[in-house]
Amino acid sequence: MMKKNGFTLAEVLITIAIIGIVATLTLPALMTNTQEQQAITGLKKGINTLTEAAQMNNAISGFDYGSFNSTSTNGTETQSLFGLLASRANVDYELTGSGTAAANAVKGSGSNFVVFFRDGSALSYFPTNTLPSSPSGGVTVGANQQDGLVYGITAIYDTNGRKGPNMLSNCNGQSLLAGSASNFNDSSFDCSTKANRVIKDQFGVRLRGAFAVPNGAAARWAYAN
Repeated sequence: MMKKNGFTLAEVLITIAIIGIVATLTLPALMTNTQEQQAITGLKKGINTLTEAAQMNNAISGFDYGSFNSTSTNGTETQSLFGLLASRANVDYELTGSGTAAANAVKGSGSNFVVFFRDGSALSYFPTNTLPSSPSGGVTVGANQQDGLVYGITAIYDTNGRKGPNMLSNCNGQSLLAGSASNFNDSSFDCSTKANRVIKDQFGVRLRGAFAVPNGAAARWAYAN
């Protein structure tokens, strides 16, 4: 009697069905992990870019994020946030507002503006009259913190700019838009618990002196991982 080689049609179909079930169960988690890692990598790259721009500008022009005296959003020669970034990086600037590409990217309002970097990322959601300041709650504006730097300019760094999902990373398990998120900087949120951790394409950052630093529990967790 000859020994049968190969698989029957039934065996092949059962194997394909099992592979399909396993793929259905694992692919969503795999895609989520990949998107999270892309966002984390984008944040680290953005903080490095923002820090390098400030340090280079301070060495060449003598001012950084802590020494602006202008709120210009179009003058590259001004001692302003836009002037610094436009001088040291390839950027485009847009006012936010209803129906504009910038508004679609950051969910902002007409009182804010966005600086788009050529790699597709964006720095957004800060007032057009941005100057270095300190947090509210009895702290004098412009006062130095313990490390000798002012509190800095708070902003949102969007790792992929106009692309979605345009949601703010956080550690309180919520789906947040940058424009409506007043609590993303709450350090009491626990990012070590995966169920609380929502890592999307937007992170809080602060621009302090010649440095950019993560701002908020989610940004600090992502930058450390």
